Amino acid sequence: MHLNEYIASFDIGTTGCKGTLVGRDGRLDYEAEVPVETLFGKGDPAARDQRTVEQHPEQWLEAVASIARSWWAAGVRPEQVRIVAMSGQMQDVIPVGSDGLPVRPAILYSDARAAEQAERIACELGEATIREVTGNHMDGSIPLAKLLWMKEREPELMAASDRILFSSKDYVIRRLTGRYVTDPTSAATSGLMELSGRTWRSDWLERLGLDPAKLPDLLATDDIAGEVHAEAAALTGFAAGTPVLCGIGDAGASTLGAGVAERGDMYVYLGTTGWVAASVERPGHHADGLFHLAHAERGLLIAIAPLMNAGNAHKWAVSVFGGGAEGQDAYAAFEREAASFDRAAGEVLFLPYLNGERCPVQDASASGSFVGLRTTTTRAEMGCAVLEGVALAMRQVMEILSGGRLPERLTLIGGGSRSDTWCRIFADVCGAEVTVPGDAQYLPALGCASAGFVRLGWADSYADFTRRVLHTRPSVTYAPDAANAAAYERKYAKYVKLYPALAELF
Repeated sequence: MHLNEYIASFDIGTTGCKGTLVGRDGRLDYEAEVPVETLFGKGDPAARDQRTVEQHPEQWLEAVASIARSWWAAGVRPEQVRIVAMSGQMQDVIPVGSDGLPVRPAILYSDARAAEQAERIACELGEATIREVTGNHMDGSIPLAKLLWMKEREPELMAASDRILFSSKDYVIRRLTGRYVTDPTSAATSGLMELSGRTWRSDWLERLGLDPAKLPDLLATDDIAGEVHAEAAALTGFAAGTPVLCGIGDAGASTLGAGVAERGDMYVYLGTTGWVAASVERPGHHADGLFHLAHAERGLLIAIAPLMNAGNAHKWAVSVFGGGAEGQDAYAAFEREAASFDRAAGEVLFLPYLNGERCPVQDASASGSFVGLRTTTTRAEMGCAVLEGVALAMRQVMEILSGGRLPERLTLIGGGSRSDTWCRIFADVCGAEVTVPGDAQYLPALGCASAGFVRLGWADSYADFTRRVLHTRPSVTYAPDAANAAAYERKYAKYVKLYPALAELF
């Protein structure tokens, strides 16, 4: 009897670990998710520490093992798994002792306790130099700043750290194979990697009194990090000797899962916050709040513009304009009203900066604002204006990423993509064909699995994986409506003037 061959793919995120078995045809089987716990602390205000955000790394391994064991219980045989691929949250600091176990909880990407250290690093190395070398700016969330914080605030723990890892998947790889590795996408968030050469800047660590020998080896996403050893096989049920790939950081996995594998490809992520990301050949503008990461495809970068306001604006609009319903009923009521409104006739503009903004403007004090309200304005029009405001902000960012040219095709992922009306608004605002893939919650795991396709020869390249696998999967496509698109061109011309006109009031 012929048994299916699989890539075991895991996405180890902040709230949980998702796992799935991916077949040669790209089908996802045996999807599972295990939650993980985050530890929040108040920090030390006297030392200018912000709220602390940490996790225990061993729970990541346990989550992976739990999912794997569920596969064997369902009848999958370990020998059916050809290779293991993982993605994980990036920008962490995970100090590991000589025994291979953590010396303290992992300091997560959203932990900004090292703001003071970041300021001193920027002075020591030069902010312009940091941007030129790494493609990114320096702040308290960057691992280099957190390492200096550890050296100064926890010297005993730093001394006890044999190696430092930067992604949750790196720790699980260490526990499965015994190897200390990371990928260029994750390393690009560390503040320590030269983006053009994809090499460590060990001299920076030395200037700061830190030990470069603690850094993990830098491998390509589709390089084999090692093989599952006997102890890990006993814990997880994977066959000893199963190859484990180096994998990729979560933003890189989302990028691959969205099919952004060639220069100029672009996608939008609509979560609570959001981002626009594109594949580019060289870093773009630094002053516009962009971040640059190494793409899994050599010769490409991922330019990411993070926005503070996306699904949170949608949620707020539902609570205010949802007609008094609660829960999912409120979202459904909001969706019906928004869908019934003639958007080409709408005159209300909404600046969606409810939580300040990072891109296309950097202004923590900015707020949401309606412009164009009249006695004839309806609840449906205001609700639509909120969705339009986010889409218009995303368009503004797209123009920054692409030098003023909007894409002809755009992939939309994240929870916001479940709103049919919002997807249509994006198509009309951007004048682009918008595609929403199915199984969106598992796209990072599928993107991560693409590295296995390349390594096993199931695909010739990441672009070939996109054509052969992603483009054949179920999806919904939205074409722009000519009348609405023309109306949004006029709206956009006004929208870009809103923030400059209102900035002094924030």
